[in-house]
Amino acid sequence: MKQGLTWLGLAMLLGVVTCTGGACTFQPNLSRFPACDAQGACASGWTCLASEGVCLPDCGERGPCTGEDPASMGTDGGMDAGTDAGTDAGTPDAGPARLVLIPDAPGPGTETVSYFHRFQVSGGTPPYTFSATGELPAGLSFDTGRGELSGKPLTAGKSTFTVEVVDQGAEPQRSSQEFSVSIRPVLHLAGPDVLVFFESGKDYVETLSATGGKPPYTFELSSGALPSGIVLRGNGRLDGAAYAGSGTPPFEVRVTDSDEPPQTRVRRLQLTSIACSGGEVCIKSSAVPDGRVGSTYTHALQSTPASVTWTWKKTDGGALPPGLGLNAGTGVISGAPTQVGLYEFNVTATAGGLLPPAPSTLTLRLMVY
Repeated sequence: MKQGLTWLGLAMLLGVVTCTGGACTFQPNLSRFPACDAQGACASGWTCLASEGVCLPDCGERGPCTGEDPASMGTDGGMDAGTDAGTDAGTPDAGPARLVLIPDAPGPGTETVSYFHRFQVSGGTPPYTFSATGELPAGLSFDTGRGELSGKPLTAGKSTFTVEVVDQGAEPQRSSQEFSVSIRPVLHLAGPDVLVFFESGKDYVETLSATGGKPPYTFELSSGALPSGIVLRGNGRLDGAAYAGSGTPPFEVRVTDSDEPPQTRVRRLQLTSIACSGGEVCIKSSAVPDGRVGSTYTHALQSTPASVTWTWKKTDGGALPPGLGLNAGTGVISGAPTQVGLYEFNVTATAGGLLPPAPSTLTLRLMVY
């Protein structure tokens, strides 16, 4: 028993002391005190009286009792006079935490590239059920059980939608948040695959094209080599003068856009020499770059001599690429393609009737990448 518990205090707490002629007797009443636990321990403020197996309050001459048990002492006129001064004051259970859909915005995506985002929740009572209303990016689906947005985006653009989550509490909680997802157009090195032919020893100019991504673009040689004397500029322009025979092996060019993080693409290209005689028109373009529906397109056809009249027609007699036109005087194909497809057409260059016309068959791909 702790030192603070004196016989006087014990007598006052445990029972009745009767004194006669200088002799005193003690009649304890232990029934009103809680029992010690199996390990012989009591709650804070109490000490186990091992011989009786009950918990006694730590009090006496050092101060008032602090460990009274209201359940056992509050009915017999004890020291607390039946007043419950407990500390819990009947505090009710606070229940589950408030359900919150964390406003962690989904990151940007890229056309044709796998996309995944999981919406995060705190609080409430799991499991959760999700729903999404509004415009989801085309090609993406929403998992209502997991709260996941995934798939391969089909088109570029910004989509805004609302996500709501409901928990499984006795009184279900709800939380909702508006989100936006931006899908960027995928970068594509448009080519052409076969660059305009170069004439040995003569000035050469050709321009590479890219679509999608975020302009401006940066071009660089990735592997292989260009004919000696011809260089590739950062803006995609090839120029110089080369002395070569039949040409060079294919080489690879890398294009990088200005997005963050940047996209990069690599494509294998071919550059070959051509021998043009002075007795006929020589068309040096054998291919054109790919195009992207809805994006500006421009590419110049080249010939020797340079001043010719250009015409084109569909090889099967059908329509030419919708949205594009050919400038007869400059040989520039330009416009904004409006329809996906693979278009093969014939171009003809005529030098005022002085030289025989030169026909050529070109293929133009208009695709969404």
